[in-house]
Amino acid sequence: MTLILSVAFLFGAAACGPSLIIQNVDYSQPLESVLTPDDDAMVQDQRFAIKFSISSILEEEGISSVDEVRLIRNREGYYFVTAAGFSNVYVLQPDDSELKLSKKIRISGDSLGQPAFNQRGDYIELIDNETGMTYNLDHN
Repeated sequence: MTLILSVAFLFGAAACGPSLIIQNVDYSQPLESVLTPDDDAMVQDQRFAIKFSISSILEEEGISSVDEVRLIRNREGYYFVTAAGFSNVYVLQPDDSELKLSKKIRISGDSLGQPAFNQRGDYIELIDNETGMTYNLDHN
């Protein structure tokens, strides 16, 4: 009887293990999110269920506030963040309860005037509507 229970337990445990893998997941957001920071520099996107503080990004940019933050996610699951007045696009990798800086992409010129993101298959398109400049970005 003990042998039967042990064998049943082993087979049951193996069936419930972490062997389930779903491949070819596309994490991309088809449209950018335009988020307004609150008084504590928190932004939240209800549609894609993400909330985080931009205070460290503002500090990195050397500015105290922005009116709007632009956010989009690529196929691999990296977030791209920028705003008018930023000189960079921040590529953030999600982890357990945090977003880690993967890459900071410097944009030519002083700062972005009117940035907008678009999902373009293998890359994220950044357009500065003020200057007309277009950039094709990826997480690498």
